[in-house]
Amino acid sequence: MKKQLLFIAIAVFTGVGLFGQQVQNPGFENWEDAGASIDEPTEWSSLQTSDNSIINPLAPVVWGQSSDAHTGNYALKLFNVTAMGTIVATGAITNGRVHAEFDPSASYMFTDPNDEQWHTVLTTRPDSVVVWAKYTPVNGDTANVKVLLHVDEGTLPPQPENQGNWIAFAQISIVGTVDTWTRFSVPFTYFSNDNPQYMLIVATAGADYTPQDGSTVLYDDFELIYNSTGIEEQSGEDFLVYSDNDHSIILNEKIQNSFGDATLQLFSLNGKLVWKGQVSSNRIILSGSVHSGLYIVKVNSKAGSYSQKLFLK
Repeated sequence: MKKQLLFIAIAVFTGVGLFGQQVQNPGFENWEDAGASIDEPTEWSSLQTSDNSIINPLAPVVWGQSSDAHTGNYALKLFNVTAMGTIVATGAITNGRVHAEFDPSASYMFTDPNDEQWHTVLTTRPDSVVVWAKYTPVNGDTANVKVLLHVDEGTLPPQPENQGNWIAFAQISIVGTVDTWTRFSVPFTYFSNDNPQYMLIVATAGADYTPQDGSTVLYDDFELIYNSTGIEEQSGEDFLVYSDNDHSIILNEKIQNSFGDATLQLFSLNGKLVWKGQVSSNRIILSGSVHSGLYIVKVNSKAGSYSQKLFLK
């Protein structure tokens, strides 16, 4: 459940500016009866409070409260379980709402801008996201935390109709056994110079479409990091990247002059790295099987970094 007015009141009366907006109930200390079979952490929701009233009573419990906490009294426990015979339900939770289907590949998490119960307001531009975790995977499973900053409607996994609303994205992937509390941090990749309106977080105990029964993760102490110093992303007005018809990427000459021997990375919209190479000229011919579609291109060097959306022809 969401309590936006409470969050705003705390920010005003404690002198916390909008620059320091944070994840709500980040340490999972507060829990409530939200109509599910067990309590949910306040400000977060599960499969059992999805937008599908038929599936809700049938959905398995894939989350719980753990006293094995990094700080405070509690942490969030997520675990994958087999349901309805052969389907492995992913241990997952979101600060938005679950759109549930009997076909797991058709399900997604979403921000509902029209109902404060199912959205989290965030109007600042954090540099990175941090979470503390412990993980016991099965058969090479991967736990994931995905954070989308966006305007208007937003979904994870992304839906074609609202990909244009993305402002920034960050993904933490946890691979292998992590048996002590470990800090994980990843920077946001920004696609726009605009400020977001909302933040959508999805945390899971398993891989998106191939979760393994029995994988278990503990999460605690989410945090958004804001840095006033350091390398800033460059303006799209100064650095232009576009795709040519021969399946190559063209860089504006200013990138060459400013970045020198830089590295170019190409990401899918779900954060997966699909290509990486050195920048040695203004035309980068993509090797391997990179298909046409919408990607995130990021150029990095000691001088700075720049990222933008790119439709690859």
